Amino acid sequence: MSAIYSIQRSRRRRSVAIKVRDGEVVVQAPQHMPERQVYAFVQTKQAWIERHLTKQREVLANLAPRQWANGERLRWLGQPLQLVVGKATRKSCQRRGDDLMATVTPRSNPAKEPRELIRKWYCQQAQDWLDDFFDLWPADHALQPKTWSVGSFSSKWGHCNRRGELKFSWKLWLAPEWVVRNVVIHELCHLQEFNHSARFWQLVAKHSNDYQEAEQWLRQHGMTVLNEAYLDYVEAP
Repeated sequence: MSAIYSIQRSRRRRSVAIKVRDGEVVVQAPQHMPERQVYAFVQTKQAWIERHLTKQREVLANLAPRQWANGERLRWLGQPLQLVVGKATRKSCQRRGDDLMATVTPRSNPAKEPRELIRKWYCQQAQDWLDDFFDLWPADHALQPKTWSVGSFSSKWGHCNRRGELKFSWKLWLAPEWVVRNVVIHELCHLQEFNHSARFWQLVAKHSNDYQEAEQWLRQHGMTVLNEAYLDYVEAP
């Protein structure tokens, strides 16, 4: 049986690519490629598609969709936090032990307000973590960013531009700290090697001896940690 898929067309694309994400199949194709040609390509990848679909759906089946409600689990640097949503005259979000307390006002939109408060909390905590990291980063180190900040990306963990500016997704701080550290080092290495060449990975290896494990963790869990419908992951047994 053929997989159900959607097609995303682009004028810039010159070849066909298939992505399996969130348990769905997306085919990226050139703007004017005939649909029958896209279909024929998909047929040649059926075994690969089914294997990845099965794996992803097994992962998603073990995670509850995010509702931003009392009792849900979030994570800070990999450690579980229980979400507690309350009401008061002033909005706030703070951590108390293993609880993340999100307080909304009685007139707040229950579908939006807790999420926004929590996102802001993560952004601030992540910024503090980065500031501490770079406070300890040697001033005479060859890899020196101009600025660093926290924002929101839907499909990547971080970004480095040629101006020496680093920016990271707040969702990264749901991951264990050793993974976060590796992502920061990864982006720092782009200051010297603005690519993913062999020289780039040699530079990463020079500054991190567990980067391969971190890359594997990101590949394994990125589908759900970056996805705001989940923002969580299932730990390996």
